[in-house]
Amino acid sequence: MTRRLVTLAYPVLAAANKAAIDSFRAEHDAHYVGVVEAHFTMVFEAEGLDEHDYLNHVGTIAATASPINFHCRYAMLGADEGEDTAYVFLVPDEGNSAISLLHDRLYTGVLISKMRLDLKYIPHITIGRCSDRLDAKALCDSLNMQGVSIAGKIDELTVAAVDRDKVEKLRSFKLGAGS
Repeated sequence: MTRRLVTLAYPVLAAANKAAIDSFRAEHDAHYVGVVEAHFTMVFEAEGLDEHDYLNHVGTIAATASPINFHCRYAMLGADEGEDTAYVFLVPDEGNSAISLLHDRLYTGVLISKMRLDLKYIPHITIGRCSDRLDAKALCDSLNMQGVSIAGKIDELTVAAVDRDKVEKLRSFKLGAGS
């Protein structure tokens, strides 16, 4: 049986920014705080792939990619059609295109058939979940009124296996390690 694999980018943040995100998540995303650290999802859960091939592919892409500086200044409502759950996303303005381009590069080779063309990719860090979209929108509005300013860096990609509410880190790859 093959495992469901995902590729995440755990941001490198200043201690105060990490603490702010962790505190917000503890209040508004408590279930997932103990499951997975705050992150950008670079490759969504994929099944039916050879784990060795997946790891090699991500390692190859990471080796030729440069670290990415980003700055999130906007909290955005995230909601999927047909789902009641709504999300609070931190969305970068600086670094947005670099993160998107890395995402696109990852969805080549062995991952090309797993790209979700039915979903628009928006680089983000999920910091909250609500069962009501209006509550999530209110949280976003409140954060935006206070002023969002979370700067950081993505300097590695982590491949993990996902099983229900468990995320097991398998291997991390430094960006630019091959250059």
